[in-house]
Amino acid sequence: MPEQFQHLFSPLTIGRITVRNRLLVSGHSTQLSDPGETWADCGFYGERYAAYLGERAKGGAGLIVAGQFCVHPTSRAEGLNDAIGYDERAIPGMQLIADTCHRYGTKVFAQLSHAGFHNTSGTVHGSPVWAPSEIATPPLLLSGQVAKAMEKEDIEDLKRYYVRSAEYAKRAGMDGIEIHAAHAYLLGEFLSPLFNHRTDEYGGSVENRMRLHFEVIEAVRTAIGPDLALGIRISGDEFTPGGLTLEDVKEVARRLDAHGMLDYLSVSQGLVSHSFSAVIPPMVFPHGAFGYLAAGVREVVTRMKIFTAGRFVDPVEAERALADGHADMVAMVRAHIADPEIGNKAREGRLNEIRECVGCLQCMASIVWGLRCATNPVVGREREWAGPLPLAAKKKRVMVVGGGPGGLEAAWVAACRGHDVTLYEKDGELGGQILLAAQFPTRGELEGLIRWRKTMLKKYGVGVVLNTEVTADLVARENPDAVIIATGAHPRRDGFNPFTVGIVPGWDSKTVVTPEDILTGNAQTGQTVLVYDTQSLYRGIGTAEKLAAEGKSVHFAFPTPLPGQMLDGLSAMAFLARVPKTGITLHANTLLLDITGASVHAIDTISQQPRSFDGVDTVVMVGQASADIALYSAIKGSVPEIHRIGDAVAPWTADRAVQDGHRVGRLL
Repeated sequence: MPEQFQHLFSPLTIGRITVRNRLLVSGHSTQLSDPGETWADCGFYGERYAAYLGERAKGGAGLIVAGQFCVHPTSRAEGLNDAIGYDERAIPGMQLIADTCHRYGTKVFAQLSHAGFHNTSGTVHGSPVWAPSEIATPPLLLSGQVAKAMEKEDIEDLKRYYVRSAEYAKRAGMDGIEIHAAHAYLLGEFLSPLFNHRTDEYGGSVENRMRLHFEVIEAVRTAIGPDLALGIRISGDEFTPGGLTLEDVKEVARRLDAHGMLDYLSVSQGLVSHSFSAVIPPMVFPHGAFGYLAAGVREVVTRMKIFTAGRFVDPVEAERALADGHADMVAMVRAHIADPEIGNKAREGRLNEIRECVGCLQCMASIVWGLRCATNPVVGREREWAGPLPLAAKKKRVMVVGGGPGGLEAAWVAACRGHDVTLYEKDGELGGQILLAAQFPTRGELEGLIRWRKTMLKKYGVGVVLNTEVTADLVARENPDAVIIATGAHPRRDGFNPFTVGIVPGWDSKTVVTPEDILTGNAQTGQTVLVYDTQSLYRGIGTAEKLAAEGKSVHFAFPTPLPGQMLDGLSAMAFLARVPKTGITLHANTLLLDITGASVHAIDTISQQPRSFDGVDTVVMVGQASADIALYSAIKGSVPEIHRIGDAVAPWTADRAVQDGHRVGRLL
């Protein structure tokens, strides 16, 4: 064990359960359950989820909290909750999870949850959503349904279902139970004065608002006995006026500790309804941003172990939190998504080989269809792709053209499999569009997508040729067995507007530029800038913020109701929270019609009323890109094997390029 990780790789006893180290994969949504009765139903955990968790166990995690498991039929939701825990048919899947994790020496707890009125849907379960009080969810991102204030009979029914789910988890061989009471889930709603407006014994004072917690804890403890660990997850601060603060949560922690039935307290943060970007913080947040919450709670707790969470992305940060006494375990969920072997690599001193999470939140952007990761293409495909890469049946000379994330991925994977690989890049540095994107405010960590792959190129002996534009003649001279075209895409410069499926008059004015023109220094903007975004990813947001930071007067217009609507949601909300400080003026539902000198004409897409922007010095067109297929077209049919990947096929996001590159690297 490296001396720098004396705390991280020391064992920890939680109740009567001992875990081998302090690396925690806390409960998180994956949508990797087997399908339920309908497309939106939860279903049950099975082989896909067990394979996913098994890779994290094999990679060195000390404890995995599996789930969430829905404890009641009213907790099912559309695309939000993962699997059923209250049905006896859940036991085989739970047992498979437990057996898989135990095979590698990892302990596994089952997270039991009722998602409350914020995260459930009567459309799925066919009955009113439950909450402590009759409150409606915000309709923008959530269901917008009015909740039924739970009656005493509902509360008793809920407790019975918690017991049933806990008993099934115990029968399946789980090592412990975690009760989810954070993030505005049902028990969190009872705890928070923001949502709990009851006047009976379950509302009002902190003692009353905790009553259901104690009743559930006691019922579950009785059901599982003393040998299994029992813990609860709460938000250390709800970051919402009227919600729980750290001082409130300290009092809650004191009472839970004195109650004596819990073995640990897992401290998270935020509400899915009001402060979601804090729940799963994007890269705008610093690493370990919320560790102070667990540290504050630990000050008032004498018996329970304390777990911390909140953008811990590398083992050094986790070690520091443990050494400083802030917590007993550190949750590193996205770090384990990006690299399931993070524990083993840290223990073996291979820190430079850790594939780091960059906080891009592609995992959240893809969650409805099943967990995916921008930097780790194996996520969600563990049954097919996990484990050592197979050696190629026949060694080939492979030419990879393009040094963006897709080309880099294809190159190292092919080389790892035994091929002789040379990568060509027309610029003087590897990285492609990622190098430009990393220049946007708050996006510098994106370079991690490139940094790790450069390490892999060196490890597997990939030849790298920079400052070289590959031509058909060069390909003919090199005479490779296979060519991978990863030439990417370039911004369209024809004024095309996908929302009108036509050309914007005036697009060819000298005052019109692209984000790439600005980032490469090929264009300067005037003082008053209109950023017009039809792509709705991060290029528009990043360009607007960059120019505002340079002191420009920025108008940010887009045809959609919200900026960055194709992003993960959390990044877009984090941007909206920053807007008042940036001075950017937002113009939603705006459709650009023409550019005439210093005037830009548009209409409101809802009211069809005209809009105009006068005195505009520069228009930044943030639109679609066009695949660079010149080389592909020139050599297609003249080489034995050719593959086109990423933006060179159809421009989209970096994760698609990485997935393409990995797939092709395996095919060769």
